[in-house]
Amino acid sequence: MSKISKTLALLTKFYLNNRNTISLNKDLVLSGIVGFVISLFVAHYSNIYSANEILNSALTVLAGFISSKVIFVILFHLDNKKKYTKRFSGKLNLGILKQVVMKMIFADSIFDIINNVSRFFILLELLKINYHPVQAALIASIIASALSYLAINLIVRRIHVFGGKKKIM
Repeated sequence: MSKISKTLALLTKFYLNNRNTISLNKDLVLSGIVGFVISLFVAHYSNIYSANEILNSALTVLAGFISSKVIFVILFHLDNKKKYTKRFSGKLNLGILKQVVMKMIFADSIFDIINNVSRFFILLELLKINYHPVQAALIASIIASALSYLAINLIVRRIHVFGGKKKIM
């Protein structure tokens, strides 16, 4: 077996073992990008209309949060509807849907708390030391995202959102 085929086999095995987590991270990243772009616009325009750092920080975080949640819910549903839809009838399996939703609400709540609280305080401190609002929003988002992505990946594995010890299917 050549090095390329061994590497491909390892990558394929890794993907098959982690495809749900990879899909979750894809959904989080895409929805995070949307929320991030919207928060940049809000940071810019709130700075034009108000000099209040707390108000600007809160509006920026809130706009990013709402827009990213809407996109995340849509993407997560599209990627995972097969897990809680009965194969032949196409009807929802409410038991499995309830398990997935409850676990994701818990994991996503921890993600949101870490992301938004850390982002708010980092952004507030950067604005206080006279960073440009867009730069401050960028730096705060990157740091907060890194912390919250680490947290959700650990939590999703720990509570077995996609199976593991207790299969949901």
